[in-house]
Amino acid sequence: GNFQTALQWLGKGNIKDRVNAKSESFGNAGLLITAALTKEYDLMTFLLLNGADVNITNSIGSSVLSALSCISRSHLTTIRLLLSWGAEIFHEGRGATSQEMKELRFKTIMEGNAAVANLISSELGGRRCKMVSAPDNRDDLVGKTCVVGRHIKKSGQYEVTVEFTNESLLLGADNLERYDRTPQDPGYFVECKNNRLIRRDFESNEECRAFIASLGADEGGLAEVDPEAEAKAEQAAADLLAELGLDDLEDPSSNAPKKGARSAPPAGKKKKRGGKKKGRK
Repeated sequence: GNFQTALQWLGKGNIKDRVNAKSESFGNAGLLITAALTKEYDLMTFLLLNGADVNITNSIGSSVLSALSCISRSHLTTIRLLLSWGAEIFHEGRGATSQEMKELRFKTIMEGNAAVANLISSELGGRRCKMVSAPDNRDDLVGKTCVVGRHIKKSGQYEVTVEFTNESLLLGADNLERYDRTPQDPGYFVECKNNRLIRRDFESNEECRAFIASLGADEGGLAEVDPEAEAKAEQAAADLLAELGLDDLEDPSSNAPKKGARSAPPAGKKKKRGGKKKGRK
């Protein structure tokens, strides 16, 4: 199927040369936007773990987050994932101005996506953060990471969920410091074995970091973003998108694609270590 085709294509060469591949034939759409539009969350994480640029842009200079925010049907979970990895709104290849952000927020609300509008219009909405202080004598929370949710305008606080414990709290911006996920400190891990994506969850960030540190680059470890990767793999990406049935992909800034796709890069063979292992959702 399409998923198998994508896995095989991504496994044919160095993932560093393919993870940021774009296709000129389809509006310079990259693999990350393809995974995002089809809500393949584990695939998105796998691409990001292996060096995908979270702010990769299409032919009109829109980032993945910008493109998804304009789509009529909600991609709230996808947008939360992107925000936690440090995604930004890019317009015409540059960061959006305050006026453009206001216009985007209004358009998103008019499309019926008030929750998305709340996240993208607040400073820390959707972000992964570190708690630098905590109220009510909760010193045990200081230094812990959390994922920020809705901004409550009346109180100026954010709804946050503590990572690993899922405890829900209300905290102010002064209690939080942005702490984006990175390939070296993602909080969880997704690998590919036998053409299947497998997610590993951990008990703490320390356990996750130790697991990642134990993975050698030659064992399918993590790649840095390669600025030349797009050019190297452009034609191969076009072939893949065609095979996945995305030949009718519309510009993501205007609407969602008519056909879905699934894809995922292989991470090579690794020894089974650490973390809890569970299959794809």
